[in-house]
This record gives sequence, C-alpha cells and structure tokens, in this order.
Amino acid sequence: MNNVIKLTPVQSRERYLSILRNSPKAEFEAPVLDDDNPLLPDEVDDDPNQLHKQYQGFALKVTVLRFDGADDDPPVDGYINLTWDGTRQGPRYTYTTPIAAGDIPMVLPAGLTNVSGPHMLSYVLNHGGNTKDIPDLLINIDTTLPDVSGLVTLPPEVEANGITKPYLDANGFVLITMPKVADIKIADKYECYFGSTFPTPVFVGEFIVVDPLDAVTFKLTTAMVGTEEGEKAIFYYRTDRKGNRSLNSPFKRVNVTVTDPPKDLEDPSIPLLDNDTAPKKIDLADARMRAGVGIIDKYENFLDGDELEVTVDGVVVPAQKIAGFPTYVPVPYSYWHNGDLGDKTIKVSYQIKRGEIRHPASNPPENATVRVDLRRAGDGEGPEDPNPNFRPVDVQGAGGNPINVLTVLDKDEDVDVKVAAYPGIKDKDIATLIWNGVEVKDAEGGVLLLDGTETELNWTIEWSVVDAGGNGTEVPVTYKVTNPDVNDNEERSMPRDVDVFIRPGSVPQATFQHLDPDFDYLNCPSLQSHPVLIKCIEVFVPGGEPQLEGQTLTFTYQGYSDSAGNTVIPNNKEEVKYQPDSSDVQNGFTIRFPYEQFLNTGNAWGAVSYNAVIDGRPTPSVRHLVRVVMRNGDTTPCSI
Repeated sequence: MNNVIKLTPVQSRERYLSILRNSPKAEFEAPVLDDDNPLLPDEVDDDPNQLHKQYQGFALKVTVLRFDGADDDPPVDGYINLTWDGTRQGPRYTYTTPIAAGDIPMVLPAGLTNVSGPHMLSYVLNHGGNTKDIPDLLINIDTTLPDVSGLVTLPPEVEANGITKPYLDANGFVLITMPKVADIKIADKYECYFGSTFPTPVFVGEFIVVDPLDAVTFKLTTAMVGTEEGEKAIFYYRTDRKGNRSLNSPFKRVNVTVTDPPKDLEDPSIPLLDNDTAPKKIDLADARMRAGVGIIDKYENFLDGDELEVTVDGVVVPAQKIAGFPTYVPVPYSYWHNGDLGDKTIKVSYQIKRGEIRHPASNPPENATVRVDLRRAGDGEGPEDPNPNFRPVDVQGAGGNPINVLTVLDKDEDVDVKVAAYPGIKDKDIATLIWNGVEVKDAEGGVLLLDGTETELNWTIEWSVVDAGGNGTEVPVTYKVTNPDVNDNEERSMPRDVDVFIRPGSVPQATFQHLDPDFDYLNCPSLQSHPVLIKCIEVFVPGGEPQLEGQTLTFTYQGYSDSAGNTVIPNNKEEVKYQPDSSDVQNGFTIRFPYEQFLNTGNAWGAVSYNAVIDGRPTPSVRHLVRVVMRNGDTTPCSI
C-alpha cells in the first residue's frame, strides 16, 4: 500500500505556487508595480521582492507592459484580468485594437496583500479568444513583528548599583547594549528610550543596522538622565525594513541617584525605649500606641523630599516624608506582633528613601536587640484596647436603684460590681477595678487575686470610691487584668457607663462687679465704659470648672419689683451668650450687659444667672440678686 502524505492547507498552497513558478511560460513580460507603490530593493539577508508595510492590504497600482498584438489592424477584441496566486482579481480591462500608445495601468483590489508569505501576481491575456501564458511576479509579504523579548544590558557597575552620580561624573554616559536576536537583518531600525515608561520617556536615539553581526549600542548621557531620582526604565522598539514596528520591549528597571547620598546615619531611635535597660523591650502598651522609630539628628546631605522607611522584624513600614528632626515613623501594632506575641528579640532598621532609591542600599543602621513581649492576660492577640472579649461590668448599689444607677439612696453603703469571667483566665491573674479613671485600691475592695477557676468576677467596693468619683451620667467603670509572673502587660475590659447622681451639681456663681462700696447697690457709678456698648454692666465668673470649656452659655439678667426676686418686671430681661475657652475656665472671665435694661429696672432689684451642663446634667448657677438704683438724687435716670 502506498504511503500518502497528507498536506496541510498551507503546504498545499505553497506546493501550488511552486508549480506556478516553475511551469513553462511564453515570452511575455510579467506585470510590474507602479512607482507609487514599489517593491523594496533586495537585501542579501532577506527574501526578494518585499512589499513595504505602508502598501500592505491596500489597492495596488499594477502596470501591464504593452504587448505585440496591441497594434493589430483590422481590430481584435480582447481583455486583461489580473490574478493573485492564480485567482482572477478585480475588474477586467477590455480593449479593441489598436490600443492607445503606452503600457496598460490596472489596479489589484485591496485586502489581498496583508497575508504573510510568498505570493504570485500575474494576469490573464485573452486576445480575440486566444490566451497567452504570462510570467508571474513574485511578491513577498512580511507581517511578522520583530523580536523584542530580551532586556537591554548595562555596564556591570550600573547593573549592580544603578545609575549614580559618581558613575556619571566619571564616564559622562551609560552604554546601553541591545540583546542579540536571531531575526536581525540589514536596515532594521532600533529606537531606545529612557524614563518613567509612558507617556513621555526620553528618546535616547536610533540605530540602523548595517552589519547584523555588529553590536547595537546607545549612549545614555548625563543630560538625558536628568535630575529626577528613583526607579526608571530603559526599553526599545525594533522596526524591520518592511515597516513592521514591534511593541515595546520589556522594561529594564534601573535606579537613578544623581545627588550625593545621605551620610553619617545614626542608629534608629525608639523614644519609648529611651529609659529601658538592655535588652530594650516593646510591651503591649507601646505596641498599641504605635511606638515610633526614627532619627534624632539631621544627617549629612539631607534633601527636602527624603522619606524615612522603617523595617521592623523584616517587614517594611510605609515610608513617611521627613518634615524636620527629630523625625519618627509610627509603627502599627501588627508590625510588632508579626504573627508572634513574644517574648522575642527582633531587628529594627531604617533606610532613607529618595524617590525610589533607598540609602544605604545594603547594611542599613539597625538595632538588633529590641525585645518584644505582647503576651497578656486572656486569649487575645490583637491591638484592641479595651479588649472586646473582656465584657463590661455591672454595678449595683444598696439603695434599690436599677442596675448601673447610683443616687443618694445608695449613700455610705458598699457597692457590688460583677462580670462574667473573661476567656483565658488563669492562675495568678490579678483583676483591678477602675472607677472613673482611678484604680481602686485593694483596701477599698478593688483588687481580686484569681486562681483560674472563676466563672464570675465579684468586687465589693467602699462608698468612698463612688463619692470620690463624683457625679456623671456616664461615669466609666472598667477593670484591668495583669499577671506579674508573666510580664507587666495590662488587658482592659470594655467600659460600663454608670449613671451617678449622689450630690447636687454646681457651677461658679456669676456676680455683678463694681457694686457701690457704701451701700452694695448696683448704681450709676457701676456702669463701665465700653467701645461698642458705650456703657455696660460687668459680671464676673471665676475659674475652676473645666467642664464649662466650649459650652455655649446663656447669661440672663432679670429685673424684679420685690426684694426676694419673685416678681419679674415685664420686658426687663436681657440675655448674653458666651463660650469660654481653656484660659477662661482656668482664670475666670467677664460678661458685659448693655446698660439699657438696668436703666429700665430703675429703682428695684435685678439678678444674673446662667445654666451649664455638668457631669452630663443641666446645672443652674446660684442667682446673684442685688439692689438696683439707676436713678440720680432727683429721680432722673443715670446720665450716660
């Protein structure tokens, strides 16, 4: 049985074209391409008759050379039809001899010349029913993009250290060498670029291949590198002589440092450890407050824009711009934890980040003896403070009030505090109650020594603890747990807000100023000059109540017709608003009332008062009631 070799469609097509090329032809000229869309000149290292990219796929102008029968007389009818790979294409050219002088222009339709490979252009000549064999014109179509898969190479020193100021000072340029490729040909064009990739890289230059064996190189000069530091890219394009332009090559990443590097970098500073003895230790409280790592003194060659980049236990913390010295990067809890509560010793280091360059590139200053111990009571590992697994306590007084409410009914009796035991309770844990921010002493009932079997924690505290904590609609009560046998770390519970109202609230009294020294009256001499109010009455509020800060207080003056201040004088009321600041609540402040209302009071009584919120509750001031005599001796109003 004969072995039949099956050809692929592409192989069959190549075989057919070979037959066409090698079949005998009559002595007629092959068609030629017009000068408007010529074939490229041949090169020794490439297939002949190449069609440039700019003409591929478009309609081509074709010239059929004048043939002998074109002048026949008597006339003969005929036609010419172009063929592409043996298939007739486009409209016929019909004629009747004699044909006008000159060659015959024709057009090969668009859409045929964009398929890679060798192709045959010819035509059918039918002269009065007689056909002629016409030679083919071989046309090669190349649509393959040049290979740009390789990275450029740089001098060994640049490969190792990047582009540096010392290197540029010594050499003046960086030599860029293109990679060797198998498909390189004469007249290939290389274009080299440098910069931040896209969209506006620096054009380094172009290189036209004359000898494919020669190295393709470019000089990246100091001027091209510029003054911007950081990671840059070098890449290139290749365009073959047919006009096929590659995509961009892979980016060769290279660090650029064109300034003098930082010098005399000191060891990292960790302020929270300044008072620690060796080995220095980051504890739970330090880690939760984002212990900072940084530099105390300004280093040599500092530049505006430098950033401090800290590495903790092998993990890089996001860099932070250096605004001045000392400078610190807060380190979040997760970096100190890094999957291990400790007790452990870790390395802490830093680098100066300038653009995308780190200084020093290796062997950064480090403190290799930082001890981290985040172990704590209970099962927690996270940074949460308070720990959500430590539930809020419940507070119960002896006076019959609802839970978490204390009033004068509970006065002078012990108070019970209880909560379910936290997860992970163990022997020798110590639970200390904290009332309104103050730890309750053992003698006051605030300390429990645990053995790890407890299902509930119970404190019984003295009334003096509540009394010292004072009033408040949201007095925080919490507790902490420690275990001195393990370390000094503290774990705190979620707070419980307790409503405490055990004595009347008070605020500093507002009092009239400049009362008559003989009669203690508010009279005409009490009026004070003022640039806006002209004349006014001054009221002073002494300092001493920090809760007044930031509150918008309304001070009210009211006239009364009786000495007890019970019967108001109609339309004899004035209000002035004021918001004390931190200095006011410490040193006291003055309120000024316009004089008109006091003149309206005439010969009667007047009082000033205000309201504030103290310990979460509205609290009125003590009213200051005085005799008002805003009449002269002849009963006329005070002269202004």
